[in-house]
Amino acid sequence: MRTATGVHVTVWGDGEPVVFVHGSFGWGEETWREQRALADHYRLLLVDRRGFGASPANGRVDFERDAEDVAALLDEGAHLVGHSYGGVVSLLAAAQRPDAVRSITLIEPPALGIARGNPAVEELISNIEAAASDASDPAEYRMRFLRGFGFPAEPATLEGEELEAARASMTERPPWEAEIPLDRLADAGLRVLLVQGDWCPAPDSARALAGEAFRAVCDVLDDRLDAERAVFPAAHSAHRLGRAFNDRLRRFWEAA
Repeated sequence: MRTATGVHVTVWGDGEPVVFVHGSFGWGEETWREQRALADHYRLLLVDRRGFGASPANGRVDFERDAEDVAALLDEGAHLVGHSYGGVVSLLAAAQRPDAVRSITLIEPPALGIARGNPAVEELISNIEAAASDASDPAEYRMRFLRGFGFPAEPATLEGEELEAARASMTERPPWEAEIPLDRLADAGLRVLLVQGDWCPAPDSARALAGEAFRAVCDVLDDRLDAERAVFPAAHSAHRLGRAFNDRLRRFWEAA
């Protein structure tokens, strides 16, 4: 389906609605392929953010505009799930329409602005800024971005949707510029699940840098939003585990 503003949304299943928001370098069906099993009892709406997947680019990628697109999909009520940059978008969308959010699940959102001063957070911000300024094309940007997280990424050829996703990611407004309205979200009393990876499968360099930075962000969100917390044996993408993640998500939704 396509919204009135041209944003593409893949729909799987029928039932209680869940809006899924992907992060950088991905798109709806690619990011959430392991969650298709949840369509047995839920209506999954997989958003392609502007410039990603089947959604046309329209200027610079911006979390505020993405949040408006997502908020428009909540209708009379939906669960909200956001990964990485999509988690920042989801927080902002939930603040726009808290009465329409049945629950919100955040998978390591880079809301780095709420944890400024943490050494790992500051280093990660510096590394991402350097990747954006030094890269000459989308493939190089992806490589430098991953290296900035502490991964030993090598040059790779990108094609099709993967290339376009990297191109869009190069233009993303830095997520640490997002002003997360924590007081408003807390006052709304939303049910929040924070999902982290333990980063054990990742290299030591990534665990010490990106793993620590996301942990710092989740610590603030946990404290301010009285969230539930789930840690999985993964790095930044616990949803890729499939069944273990899906089972935890089902329990969270059912309790809502």
